[in-house]
Amino acid sequence: MLSSDKRTKDMKNIANFLFEAGMLKRTPRSGFQFLGSGAESVAEHIFRTTYIGYALGMLEKSVDADRIIKMCLFHDLPEARTGDLNYVNKKYVTADERKAVKDLTDTVPFGKDLIEVINEYDEGKTVEALLARDADQLEMILALKEYKDIGNRYADDGLDSP
Repeated sequence: MLSSDKRTKDMKNIANFLFEAGMLKRTPRSGFQFLGSGAESVAEHIFRTTYIGYALGMLEKSVDADRIIKMCLFHDLPEARTGDLNYVNKKYVTADERKAVKDLTDTVPFGKDLIEVINEYDEGKTVEALLARDADQLEMILALKEYKDIGNRYADDGLDSP
């Protein structure tokens, strides 16, 4: 059982972590600037990516669907600190996402688990990581289709972007 002081400190650190993770709902996905219209937060992207990851995990019985869901849920967590950098930004700016994740997770009791999940996603070596990455790409494709359906003539170009 945790001491009262340790439990209070843990709860404060978890609350701070949750506050920062909540910043993702106010962090815009910067790639939509190239469409000239539309907007999406990183949290909105994560939400649908997680549902897609779940569906992909259910289709492939030999994988750990819960692991895919965790990767989808946390794959963009560093952006709570770094912001979302589109492919043009990345030509000029390098975000230290590993440091952002380490700093975000250092004080929470489940930090090691989050680091492992994010590292697995980034490395893309497991079937679960590949499916989570597929979910990430499928979410972007669905968003572009939505914009195309409402008349955005640049949405097709987004599919050709690196």
